[in-house]
Amino acid sequence: MFNVSLKNLVRKWNDLHTGAYLTMGSTLITPRALFARRSHDKRITETQTDFRMTVRQFVYHLFTISLLIIGQTHYAQASDKIQQPFVVSGVIINSYSGNLIERFTRYLSTKSGYPLQVVYVNKYSELSRVLRENPEAIGWTCGAPYVQDSETSGQQLVAVPLLNKKPTYHSLILTRTGRSEKTLADFKGGVLAYSDPRSNSGFLSPKYALHKQGIDIGKHFRLLLNTGNHESSINALLNSLADVAAVDEYVWLTYLKKHPEANKAVHEIERMGPFPFTPIVAGNEISADNISKLSSTLLNMNDDAEGRKLLSEFYLDGFVEKEPAFYQPVKNMLEEVNIDSGN
Repeated sequence: MFNVSLKNLVRKWNDLHTGAYLTMGSTLITPRALFARRSHDKRITETQTDFRMTVRQFVYHLFTISLLIIGQTHYAQASDKIQQPFVVSGVIINSYSGNLIERFTRYLSTKSGYPLQVVYVNKYSELSRVLRENPEAIGWTCGAPYVQDSETSGQQLVAVPLLNKKPTYHSLILTRTGRSEKTLADFKGGVLAYSDPRSNSGFLSPKYALHKQGIDIGKHFRLLLNTGNHESSINALLNSLADVAAVDEYVWLTYLKKHPEANKAVHEIERMGPFPFTPIVAGNEISADNISKLSSTLLNMNDDAEGRKLLSEFYLDGFVEKEPAFYQPVKNMLEEVNIDSGN
């Protein structure tokens, strides 16, 4: 319910600039003129004029206050419908998923009652920044940024997607068909393509795997090629810009759905994991009630036709609820090797 005191509304009207005006029909009414006494009828008495103006002032006061109430009510209603950012970066195929993400966002907004609008960013550090600056936003992020951001800015876990009916995925080491190398370590002096310095599958897991073998990733390769997303890492391989790439299993499988011919040109030589899959997260000021509504919407997508269609187009089986401790394997890697914190 919208509440406002009559005293405050009258004060607001009195504080308006004298040049402000309202229109009633074709008549221009200024605040100064509104309360001025005007008597042009010489045929009535002074008492009649005073009474007439008192009634007129009362009507104008009532009209003005009504306008202010309506205006503030509309403002309050508009504020209730502010769309918060749904921030997306790097977790899905970029080149043809725009419409799908938009539809997914509308579905999530409508079903949960939490208004959202898509915000695309090109790296995980930007996603983290948006959620820090907009603590009522949500995002679809990677495991490593989530672990870091949950510790530094209280980022909350909403739900985890299911790939092949599991809430986990792998980091795949890909190279061009015909090359003789069998593992990532074999590419000493070569070019490694990776998606983002905070990507779990693109950078953290290969860095950690090499670290366990006593290899410094920064010294092992001639060039670390930051491509911006997993799809670009795949394209770097296909165009001979990189010798090897560390790629998200989900993105690779999705890429092959659209480009099955790529499976002949590029092949997997090693996989790392499984790791906790890329989560839907929330800023630190989203209430427990809204977290519950968002989570419930995601967990129940298989219960209606629209939800099932979206999941099918994402090549996902659904979403599940997990505790933050589910990401402990990622946290363990971060405790041994340093990556960009995104701050």
